[in-house]
Amino acid sequence: MRWIPFVILIYFAVLIQVALGALPVRFAVTGDIAPDITAVLAVFFALALRDPRDVMMAAWALGLAMDLMLCGMGGVVTAVGPMAVAYAVGAAAVFRVREAFFRERALARALLTLLFCLVVHSMWVTMQTLIGFAWSAWWPAIMKAIGISIYTSAVAPLVCLGLQRCGGWFIATPARRLRRR
Repeated sequence: MRWIPFVILIYFAVLIQVALGALPVRFAVTGDIAPDITAVLAVFFALALRDPRDVMMAAWALGLAMDLMLCGMGGVVTAVGPMAVAYAVGAAAVFRVREAFFRERALARALLTLLFCLVVHSMWVTMQTLIGFAWSAWWPAIMKAIGISIYTSAVAPLVCLGLQRCGGWFIATPARRLRRR
């Protein structure tokens, strides 16, 4: 894993996330929702990286960036840390089941992104509610998390297509061994 370009990617992903959050889509059941671009990145790296430690560290860094972005957003005080933990758990789950899917297929990426987002956002909402920082009503927050998960899984194949083209910037390929003659 090439960490310096990855940190720059996190910065741009958070910028895009904030820009997409400024242009939300409104649904009657969920309210305003926007796709979670950092979740798509976490799933992409969980599918592409070989080392589970790199997957966990990358997902944790993406989750921490989301935690810092969400802290105090919308006038609601939230704890920093639960999203990082949830991202690491979700990426570990995707890493464990990735061999059962055709990783290059758009439908597989959309499904894994949907599962990742459902796990991560429901964990985050539950942790924030149990800590007592965010919501008094758990069910509307879970409905919003489900809406974000569905919206993110619809956007995931397009984002992954772009990431595939520039994935070599972030993922270091193992060096080939030279043969002795």
